[in-house]
Amino acid sequence: MTQKLEQEVSAMCNLSKGVMEKSMKKGMEKGRAEGAAENTLASIKNLMETLDLSIEQAMAALKVPEVDRPKYAKQLNG
Repeated sequence: MTQKLEQEVSAMCNLSKGVMEKSMKKGMEKGRAEGAAENTLASIKNLMETLDLSIEQAMAALKVPEVDRPKYAKQLNG
């Protein structure tokens, strides 16, 4: 292999590695967000069942942001 070809192959490998690392990071962030949402939903359900709270009361107790509350209410009433 020539020196130039080796440099080009090395550059392509580095580019592929960068793309792969970026994709993995994005996937991990998405997975964490989905896991957090599932945990919040489970916590809302648990408070509703254990303490006999309404959806609104459970979300308030967990300090769920107002902007996210319709999403969880829809999932629970779904």
